[in-house]
Amino acid sequence: MDKTLLCILLSALSLFPLSLAAQKNKSKEPEHKLVFNVKDSKEDKMYLVIHFRGKFMIRDSALNNGKGSFVFERDTKYDEGMYSLVSGNKVRILDFLMDEPQKFTYNIDVIGNLNNYSVTGSPTNTAMLHFQQKTGEANKKMAELKEKITLFEEKEMEDSLEYYYEKMWDIDAEMQQFITDLIDANPTCLFSKLQKSFREIEVPDPPMYADGSIDSTFQAAYYRTHYWDNFDLTDRRSLFLPSYENRLNKYVKNVLMYQPVDTINKYLDLMLNKTRPDSLMYRFMLEFVSIEFETSKMIGHDAVFVHVVNNNQLAGKCSWIEEDLIKKYQMRIDDLEPLLIGTKSVELVLPDTSQTDNTSKWYSSYKMPKKYRILWFYDHTCATCKKEALEMKAVYDSLENIGKLNFDVYAVNRTDDIEGWKKYINTNGYTWLNLGGGKGNVDWKEVFRITSNPQFYIINQDKIIILNKDISKDMIPKFLSDYERVEAEKTRLKNKRQ
Repeated sequence: MDKTLLCILLSALSLFPLSLAAQKNKSKEPEHKLVFNVKDSKEDKMYLVIHFRGKFMIRDSALNNGKGSFVFERDTKYDEGMYSLVSGNKVRILDFLMDEPQKFTYNIDVIGNLNNYSVTGSPTNTAMLHFQQKTGEANKKMAELKEKITLFEEKEMEDSLEYYYEKMWDIDAEMQQFITDLIDANPTCLFSKLQKSFREIEVPDPPMYADGSIDSTFQAAYYRTHYWDNFDLTDRRSLFLPSYENRLNKYVKNVLMYQPVDTINKYLDLMLNKTRPDSLMYRFMLEFVSIEFETSKMIGHDAVFVHVVNNNQLAGKCSWIEEDLIKKYQMRIDDLEPLLIGTKSVELVLPDTSQTDNTSKWYSSYKMPKKYRILWFYDHTCATCKKEALEMKAVYDSLENIGKLNFDVYAVNRTDDIEGWKKYINTNGYTWLNLGGGKGNVDWKEVFRITSNPQFYIINQDKIIILNKDISKDMIPKFLSDYERVEAEKTRLKNKRQ
């Protein structure tokens, strides 16, 4: 018996209406009736909890009839999926599946001996119990074989070790074949779908080209494309299986997270398109990826969020979202989209009013000699800005001294305190372009959405934004080096395909 203490989460979600036994209509035989006979149980009350995205939510409760029997009954259908029977003191007694029909009797005991369990009226749970019993037997045999192996390892008896290892492999192969036969015989059975969802896909060897070389990207692309082959995203029941949350987390946070933005967008689209439009599965997957990429700190992930929202929330696919929220999504996208990596930067023409002789000259962010230019919006009274300015100067001066400075700094001060700013610039010896004074060819605070200090962009020689997040200033040379390496590789692959 699983004695793990659980945190049972009461939910007010309208998607999952709570139904207590005391609220049921006793005037007729309910259409959905689950009986759990728990031999020798002293519990006063038991709960039905559904597995949902790594959590447990109460769906129903029943009192002990005085003989260890707990009856859950109601006229409305239970959501189908994985459930647990949980005691009043939050101990999980039994895991089972809610499928069709929803009228069955489960006989168990407080000892947790699966060989004494039985179920009638539920083919799905009959299959699940058979699997659990067979797994228990296999585990017992495996434990015995491991004891033998430990013994013969100590005696360094290689022949005997090989014999017992083969026995273990035979048991594993037998269990795998048992599961395969179960899935093949009952493909629509919820337990079959649960077992299939735990299986990893088989990735074929990469094809070989005529010159003997292979495509080194083939297997990774195949895995991303076929990742969901063993998981039915059109089946609502799959949302309430324990494998769902782990599989979704792994795909988004491990398989896709560190890929280029275009690759992430491609496979998120593929995943969402495998669900039914406007279904509960689609809704929760969409909300998961939207939050994940909107809040991500990784460079470029704001572009993923923009892509997802433009193709889903703002494409009329989400009937459950209120109009006010749609407008907020639109405002958020309007803020992000013009400043995404890969978009052309707006030209800034601002005056250098930091000169001590009260003269000013106007400079364009487009017309600068170096290959890259940093647009740095700051406030000279801001403590963080002061710290970053010193860090920037250290990098800037060191690169300039060795003749490897490949970027200009276009530093724009936000404050109206011109005299204080001039003193700050000259005291610290910042020799890059120092601009501001509230003037300019455009409302740069609006164009670049300047809402906090500092804000940081890097644009290349084509005036394209290549970085739109603040980074540690000592990382600027590495970022530019990595950027050039990636661009060179893109060019190489493009030329190879031509």
